[in-house]
Amino acid sequence: QDEDMQALTKQLHANGQLNFENGGWCMHDEANTHYIAMVDQTTVGHRLLLEEFGAIPRVGWQIDPFGHSATQAALLSAE
Repeated sequence: QDEDMQALTKQLHANGQLNFENGGWCMHDEANTHYIAMVDQTTVGHRLLLEEFGAIPRVGWQIDPFGHSATQAALLSAE
């Protein structure tokens, strides 16, 4: 994104108008993904949010019609 959009996004977050849920780099497929990949992509996403926005996700949200895997539950509850 251009610098204006980046500044706007950061301002919306600072004002509490934009929140980041889950915080992973992407939403992985819990049925087919190895747990190391799940941990890695979540770590990358959390690191980016912390560095760029000073944000730490407080809400876990994962849309999966078949339910969460044990690994996903552990990731969402980890500090």
